Amino acid sequence: MEVYRDEVNMQREDIKMLVKKWWDVYDDSSLDFKAEDTTKEGTISKSSILASSLEPAVSYIPAPFAA
Repeated sequence: MEVYRDEVNMQREDIKMLVKKWWDVYDDSSLDFKAEDTTKEGTISKSSILASSLEPAVSYIPAPFAA
């Protein structure tokens, strides 16, 4: 379903306010992801995050396939 600006509900003031706030958040460049973000300890990388995570203890019992 496509939404057009000329639809009846798009002219309501509460919808206009909601859409404006959404665009304000969307256009806020301070919320953009920056890969070069750093912390006090140094640069955060995917490998350092994965290395610090614990392996979950997964146990399962194999079951026969359903017919």
